[in-house]
Amino acid sequence: KNSVSDCGGSVIYVRQQFVVHDIVQGPDSVGVSLECDMGKVMIVCVYRSPSLNEKQDTKLLNFMRDIFQDDTCIAKFCYGDFNLSHVSWVSGTIMNSPIDSTNALICRQRSYLDMIHELGLSWLLTTERTRCRLDKISGIMNESLLDQLLFTEESLVNEFKLGPHLGKSDHATFTTELNVSHSTRLEANKALKEERRNWSKVTPEEILQWSQEINWDIENLDSDDISVNDVWTSIMKNLNDLSNRIPLKMRKDNIDDNYNTPWVNRSLKRAIRGKNKAWNQFDLSPTIRNWNIALEKQQIFENLECEARVKYEKKVTKNLKYNSRAFFSYLRSRNKVKDIITNLVRSDGSRTCNDKETADCLADAFSSVFVEEPNGPLPKACYDNTKNVTKCNDIEINFNDVYNELRVLNVYKSFGPDGVHPKLLKSLAENDQFVQVVTALFNKCAKEAKIPEIWKEAYIVSLHKKDSRNDPYNYRPVSLTCILCKVYEKLVRDHILKFVESNISD
Repeated sequence: KNSVSDCGGSVIYVRQQFVVHDIVQGPDSVGVSLECDMGKVMIVCVYRSPSLNEKQDTKLLNFMRDIFQDDTCIAKFCYGDFNLSHVSWVSGTIMNSPIDSTNALICRQRSYLDMIHELGLSWLLTTERTRCRLDKISGIMNESLLDQLLFTEESLVNEFKLGPHLGKSDHATFTTELNVSHSTRLEANKALKEERRNWSKVTPEEILQWSQEINWDIENLDSDDISVNDVWTSIMKNLNDLSNRIPLKMRKDNIDDNYNTPWVNRSLKRAIRGKNKAWNQFDLSPTIRNWNIALEKQQIFENLECEARVKYEKKVTKNLKYNSRAFFSYLRSRNKVKDIITNLVRSDGSRTCNDKETADCLADAFSSVFVEEPNGPLPKACYDNTKNVTKCNDIEINFNDVYNELRVLNVYKSFGPDGVHPKLLKSLAENDQFVQVVTALFNKCAKEAKIPEIWKEAYIVSLHKKDSRNDPYNYRPVSLTCILCKVYEKLVRDHILKFVESNISD
């Protein structure tokens, strides 16, 4: 209820099919912890009255901070009328006010904004207007954005709709759809735990030494009887043999999660073992002495863990300009919920129910906006005089071209459908036999105007752009093709570009 009178306040209606674990109450606010298929989710409804005094405002701010710092829930969503009229949600800053402003109203609204940035929260609305009030004196309609949704997991917010005003209220309504499906999340988590090769455990020198034990020569390579696919099959067999020698990266479910953090060092590992040993001893003999020892070991571990985490985070942020991969990898690891695509809306209004239907829906959306170019030569309108057209010579790829491209490959790039890791190809750049057979494959592709069939395939990753996550047209495709195919494409491109540049007049 309202902190001043018996009316007003906040209310949350929960369907009976959900299990409510906890109910938390704050000033004019209420929150519920719901048991969903994916785990506990906290839903909070907040009303921040513009008439709150400083003490009441601080109490509400602390209530929200405690909600978002609670680790028992996998995701938190805070709906409400925050009345932060001086906040620009487009830039996440205070509008038309200096940083050192001493205005009490500005300072209190800035404290909420600082809390949002400090906890790394996201917000839903940016340019929408959720409140419209007519000024009776001037007759001007004042529009503002006072209502907002704050959340910790952006991937769970699928759809947003702005609705009409409720009753006589001058505030608009808005609805959101939260994706807490059980089956799709289980499949995603299962896929993340699949066995993978741990390429960080081997050095390029080890890979090069293994490759020297393999005979890369292919008999009758220049013969017309051997197709491009036959050459590729022979190369792939040897590449797969090398890949199989890489140890597997397996996550053990019974290992302490503290060992999996990137800031773990030797002293922290010793503290973890000491903590676990002390608590195991207390379980066997629950005495006051063992309890105090376990608490002491626990405190030692927490202090060391905090120091190691802060040191690691400072190191990652300091090197952000030169190594952004480590920074964003750390951010992704902190997400409790992995971003997946599901429950898309088809053109007929129905929704996808499984991964295959979702993939088909995305494929239809991507193909509908694809512009097909005509096959064959360019139309005559593209050039004026056919007599003076210079033909591009056939491409001839040499050993040095292939070597120079392989040795500068980025080992952190994703591989394509062939499963050949870029670190493997970069390591093999120092193997002359391998470079020679790849050079022969490229020249054969250019001569026969054909490429291996698997080079025509790609892994399509769909990235969300904006707006509703249920609309397949709000995603853009990213194609992950075979590494050697991209090397060949670059060599062909360089050849064509060199020809074009030499034939363009000043």
